[in-house]
Amino acid sequence: MKKKVILNIESVYTANAFQIGSDFFVGAGSETLPEVYLYNIATGESSLVNGCPGGVMSFIPVPENSDLFFSIMGLFPPFIGAEAGVFMHRKSGNEWTTEKAFDLPFAHRCEILNRNGKNYLFAASVSKYKENPADWSKPGEMHLFRLEDNFQLPLQSELIDNSLTRNHGMLRTKINGLETLCISGAEGIFYFEQEADDKWIKKPLFDKEVSEFCFIDLDGDGQEELVCIEPFHGQTLNVYKKTANTWELKYTNSLSFGHGLSCGFVNGKPIIMVGNRRGSFTLDQFKVVDLAKGEFIREVLEEDAGPTQTQVFSDGKTDYILSANQKKNEVALYF
Repeated sequence: MKKKVILNIESVYTANAFQIGSDFFVGAGSETLPEVYLYNIATGESSLVNGCPGGVMSFIPVPENSDLFFSIMGLFPPFIGAEAGVFMHRKSGNEWTTEKAFDLPFAHRCEILNRNGKNYLFAASVSKYKENPADWSKPGEMHLFRLEDNFQLPLQSELIDNSLTRNHGMLRTKINGLETLCISGAEGIFYFEQEADDKWIKKPLFDKEVSEFCFIDLDGDGQEELVCIEPFHGQTLNVYKKTANTWELKYTNSLSFGHGLSCGFVNGKPIIMVGNRRGSFTLDQFKVVDLAKGEFIREVLEEDAGPTQTQVFSDGKTDYILSANQKKNEVALYF
């Protein structure tokens, strides 16, 4: 497998690939410094996003708006983020403008769902407030923003949940055949269901503490398995298969400060990617041999990397593995 370093960013944390028009991009940013870039995979061109405070946790495009992006910024290690929030970024030619769209202390993740032509921005915090990095006494919050045409700043928020402790994972995926948003924390994994009056209600999916998670069909039976890092910033990678009434554990392996979990297909074969931010600092790849017997192959894709985020994706021609290798201050593509 080839490797290409596409960006060098000190203390890189965020690396997210997405399609805008016919092109694929990577949005990447630093956990500490105001270094945020948008990189075009096809051309190799990158653009520095101006006006950012640093502490970048998420960077996402707005569907059907090629020049509009939202991010979570202002959360610095170790969980210093009283001034964090949701930021909006507009690109005009080669110029960027950045504005704070919503104050959300200790904000950590954001994602956008498009339903019936409407964009819904979700933003979550790890905790409502933290006196110190070890303080988890106040659950985090999930806010919903309806991105109507010609919306104004600051954004108008609807608080849709304030009961999740140590919220860390957020994933846009399909539940019951409909694309929705899942979040995870000490209480488990939950998804949000849109009701007829446009209220979004949290529903339970999995009842163990989970740091990050993904879904992928590992055995080709048409049903997705659940892959988790457990517990928060955990030491274990677990793979579960859904049975009639529960999730059955099929595979487990050790991690060291597990981080940056993602799943996808490379050359038509399912893979699991996960990083170790302590211990070995490796970027690890798991390939299923026999799910029923719990047999996987574990391979090291990158040594001494300390990955913070990974993503498996395809541009239609090439399958890629994206990784924010924080220990090397680099964003890399493997293909």
